[in-house]
Amino acid sequence: MQTRVMYEQQLLEEIKGLSAKEMERLLKLVHLVREEFMKPKATDEATSIMSFAGCLHDMKAEDEAVFDQAVTRRSMFAGRGQTL
Repeated sequence: MQTRVMYEQQLLEEIKGLSAKEMERLLKLVHLVREEFMKPKATDEATSIMSFAGCLHDMKAEDEAVFDQAVTRRSMFAGRGQTL
């Protein structure tokens, strides 16, 4: 816990001489870093993927064949940088 207090003190020392405008910009930067780089994204991605769960269960046989064919074609080009 002593390390955390040390970091907090160092941060406070760094911002002491900043103007209000600079502090505002720094605060925005801290928020950006926390949102974009420090929060785990896997949970968000898993949630968004799971929103599609079960959407194909009532697909007609003809539509399923077309879907399977499209998936097969797409997987043939995986890793090649090709898009269909």
